[in-house]
Amino acid sequence: MGKGDVGSTEASKKLLNNRTGTDSERHFKSKEVVRDVIIGVSDGLTVPFALAAGLSGAKVASSIILTAGLAEVAAGAISMGLGG
Repeated sequence: MGKGDVGSTEASKKLLNNRTGTDSERHFKSKEVVRDVIIGVSDGLTVPFALAAGLSGAKVASSIILTAGLAEVAAGAISMGLGG
């Protein structure tokens, strides 16, 4: 076997170094921040839309839907603020 063969120890170490990202790959380090933003946005959009859909399906006046939506936004803001 020659020096550059795939089965050699040097070639294996070189492939392993490239695979772990030390030489050519760069990875995004702030995975937790992205995860928190995505969960927060989806939670912040899902609940008001579900509330509005439920109330509009109940055939109540538009002013009640608007008032309930604003109350939910205020309650959500307080909840997020207290939750950290």
